[in-house]
Order: sequence, then structure tokens, then C-alpha cells
Amino acid sequence: MKVLPYLQKLLSEDVISLLELEFVRFLTQIEPEVKQEVLLAAAACIFAQQKGHVCLDFSDWKDDYLFEDSKSELKLTGALKKDWKEALKESSLVSSGNDMQPLVLEGSRLYLHRYWKYEEELCSWLKQKASARLELKQEHKKAIQSVLPPAKDLFEVNWQHIAVQLSFLKDLLVISGGPGTGKTFTVLNIIAAQALAHSQQEFRIALAAPTGKASRRLSESIESGKNNLNPDVLSEIEIPDSAQTVHKLLGSDFRGSTFKFNEENHLPYDLIVIDEASMLDINMWVRLIRAVGPNTKLIVLGDKDQLASVEAGSILGDLCGGENTFSEAVASSIRDLQGIDIPVGASTSPINDCILFLTKSYRFGNNSGIQKFAEAVNASNADKAIAILKDHQLEGLSWVEPDSEVLEEVYKTYVQDHYQQYSRLREDERLKASHKKKILCALRRGPFGVEYMNERAERLIRRDEKRIDTREWYDGRIVMATRNDSLLKVRNGEIGIYQDKEEIIEFEGDRPVRVSAARLKDYEPAFALTIHKSQGSEFDEVAIVLPNQVNTVLSKEILYTAVTRARLNTLIIVKEEILRRIIERSVSRKSGVEQKIWG
Repeated sequence: MKVLPYLQKLLSEDVISLLELEFVRFLTQIEPEVKQEVLLAAAACIFAQQKGHVCLDFSDWKDDYLFEDSKSELKLTGALKKDWKEALKESSLVSSGNDMQPLVLEGSRLYLHRYWKYEEELCSWLKQKASARLELKQEHKKAIQSVLPPAKDLFEVNWQHIAVQLSFLKDLLVISGGPGTGKTFTVLNIIAAQALAHSQQEFRIALAAPTGKASRRLSESIESGKNNLNPDVLSEIEIPDSAQTVHKLLGSDFRGSTFKFNEENHLPYDLIVIDEASMLDINMWVRLIRAVGPNTKLIVLGDKDQLASVEAGSILGDLCGGENTFSEAVASSIRDLQGIDIPVGASTSPINDCILFLTKSYRFGNNSGIQKFAEAVNASNADKAIAILKDHQLEGLSWVEPDSEVLEEVYKTYVQDHYQQYSRLREDERLKASHKKKILCALRRGPFGVEYMNERAERLIRRDEKRIDTREWYDGRIVMATRNDSLLKVRNGEIGIYQDKEEIIEFEGDRPVRVSAARLKDYEPAFALTIHKSQGSEFDEVAIVLPNQVNTVLSKEILYTAVTRARLNTLIIVKEEILRRIIERSVSRKSGVEQKIWG
């Protein structure tokens, strides 16, 4: 098979992108006699990277067809993969990583050289950072005891309290927990204890998250959580009142291509907190660790079960293996200070003492349908999840199968009535109120996609408001920027609301950005959002509209993420057979991170 003509055909059929074709063309220019097997494997590696994988793993490559599509007409047999692997071992275009070749073959994993280097750098840094065990000094113990209230239940391990002590024993701490498990409250206690222990010196703290929405939520949570701290402690310390995006923290230009802070110019902080870390791809992880100084503490928060980053990598999920077990040395330190025994595990990986899971939900009660359903989805237990949906005694969760009447009711509740409620408020109250209800979709296109839902939503609002003019903009219109705009200072994913009096859009932010509607070029209505775009946000009520056919986008991770966007109520609209297949399908990102970190 001649690979270039073959790829050109697949490109014309939208099976692959131009990137696969051009990369293979580049390889033939470097090595004209390259074997066709190497070129096909290289194209598959590029395809995998665009699907979010760090590498192409031959040992766990379960697709039936090349490029996940029967149009490729090439079945991926075991013999074929073996031939490709042997050809890669012999190719001058492939190295073990030490030489600057375009591809790296490491065991069963094929990488683009850049991504192999990212992975090696990240894993080396994590292991080195995790290996250091710090001494728990007397002032540290005093600060911990001053910040933490006495345990209410001496027979139950309070993992929030354990996290505070771990922050003194380790310079790296990764905290994973579902919605309402108190991740932000835990990190607030860590900040307070660290600031109190270092009150006799300048102790600089930075808060950040991957997106503007996530950073604002972190700021709001930290600010509201201060009320729960010991007033005597609060009077002695200074806690940051605002968070920023990770890009801004690192001193990125607006395009995100260059960074002020790096391995040669470390961030000037003693403690850095990163929230919503599941959204960080491998590239941003590497950018971050390069900028973290050798004596800086890094606290990472996130939910390992959420959707992974849009770009390559699922680093938080790879890190968060195992369970809440620790080395004997850490367990002994906890016992000495808190008088409580925590489980000791068999793992010898240094990262084990740096990972903590928060398992108790403080947001949802014992009768919460949202929490019970999310747990069943995480366990891939479709029978249990559907039984929970059918249990009308549970709170905050409902399920209907889609039909025209159901969708009309969704439009009425989540668009028409909602618009009437928030658009009648004062202009400075509207944007926040508009976030109370949101439609979430898995797809962009089609009758169950955000494009159709938003178009229909705007038609209904115009009809209700008796707007017969042809003007695009109307008072109270919600829009989302779809591209970074350095001139307007508006970022992709930011939501704004139009004010008819001044003909401007006020975008969300710590310092709201006001933009003339005539100047905004890249945007879309935002009554409905994709589930990916909703990450980092929370709403009082969400309606999750899923398609009537199985799609490769659908998985238990996307459903879990959607359901946990709601604080109060979640409505799920999907056929039962589709729901079952979504819950039973899990998306696994391929990389060598877990093996290199955990062994």
C-alpha cells in the first residue's frame, strides 16, 4: 500500500485531518526509503495525539479499524501491529529518546518526540519532588492545631485534616475529590496553617486554575470559606482574595506561546495552589513544573473522574492511582500529632504519600440523587444508575426520554422562563442570575447539539418579546466568546450579557470587561453549552440533553462531568438504551505516566 495516496483519500472522506498527511509527507522527505508500515504507524500516532493520547500504545490498542473508522478499510490485526512495531524498531526515523528523531518507541508505546520529552520531564520532576520528606517542626505543629477544629468523630478519619498535615510533610500534594467533598475548604485550611506557621516571614501564596471561570469560582470559594476559619487565626494572617488563570500565573502572552516564568525564571511564591487540575494537559503541566521553584510547595486540586483536558494527556487521572494509604513514616507522623491511625500501604512509589482522596460529600445529603447517580456512573454500573433515576424518593435528580413535548418544556423552563427572570433584574445583577439554569449538550451539531438548541432558544425569546426587527442583538442576550481576542481582552469560553442601552456586552470576570457588540467577532449564543465548555462552572439547575444515537464523544466521564455541574437539580434527557451504553463506555487516555510514576 502506498501510504500518501491512501491518506489523501482518507482526508477527502474526513476520516483524518491534514496534520496526519503532512507529518507523513515530512517523514518521506527526511527518509525517502522509509517503510510504509512506519508511515502508517506515524499517521496513527498523530491521530492518537489529536484524540488526547500522549502516545500510541500497541499493547492496548483495541480499535477494529485504523483511525477508528471502517472507511479506512484496514483492520488492525495482531499480526499487522507486530509488523509495524518491528519496522519501527529498524527505522532511522525512530529512536529510544536519546537521539533527536521525530518518533520515539519506548516498549510498546510510540510517541512524537516532543510528547515523549514532556512525559519524561514531568515524571522525573514529580518523582524528585515527591521523594523529599520534610521535618515537622514545633511551629508547624502549633499552626496545624490552631487551624484545625477538634475532630467530631474520633473513629472516622478526617481526610481534610490529614491533608493539612501532609502539606507540611511534602512539597507536593495532589487532592482529588468529587463535588462537595470540601476541596476548597481543605486548601483554605492548608493556606491558613502554612501562613500561620510562616507568619514571622514573608510567605507568598498564589491561587490559579486553568480557565477564567474556574479561577473565579476558586476566588469565590476561598472568600466565602474564610468565615469558617478561627477568627483568631484569621486576624494573624493574610489570605489571597483572588485567583488567576494558570496562563496568567506563568506570564503567558495572550496567544499562550511564550511564558515569562520558566526553568530559568521561577515563580516568586512559597505556595502555589492549582484548582481544576483535570483540565491541565501535559503541555501545561510541563510549563507549570518548570516555573515552580525548588523550595515552593505545589498543591493541586481536582476531580480525577471528570473529563480530561481537551489537549493531550489525562495527567491527574494517571497520578491518582491507589487509595488513601501511606508509608509507615507518614502514618507515624499523623499518629503522633493527631492521635489517629491511617492505613499503611504496600506501595514504594514516593508519589503515594503525595496523593489524597476526599471521599465524604458535605454538599449533598444522604438522599441526594445527584451524588448517588454520579457514584454509579463512576462505577460503570448502568443497572444501579438507572434504578437511581427511577427512584422518585431521591432529591435533585430526574430523567425523561426525549420527545417533542419534553424538549419544548426544557425550552420553556431553561430558556423562556429563565430569560424572563434574569432579564428583568438590574443590569449589574443579570449576568450572575443568568448562570442559575443552563442546558448542557454532549454534541455541537444535530438536533441535540448546542448550535440547534441555541438557535431555537433565540427564536423563542424573539417571539415572546415580539421582536420583529432584524437586529441581531437584543437586551439580555447571553453569548460566549469562542476565541481569545487580545485587543478586547476577552478569552475563549468567557460568557457575557448584552445591554441594549449602551449596546455593549459585559463579560464575566473579577473586573468585568465591557465590549462593544460591533467589535466582538468570534462568539455564539450561550443558553446551551457543550459539556466540555461547562467544566469549571457550576449552575443551580442543569438540563442534560444527550443524542438519540451512540457517538464516540459519549462516555461515562462526560456524563459524570455534566451531572456534577448542578448544585441543586439535574434533569437528564436521553433514551435508556443510549444511557446504558454511555455509562458502560469509559475513555482511557494512553500515556506512560502511570507506569513511570507508580511502577
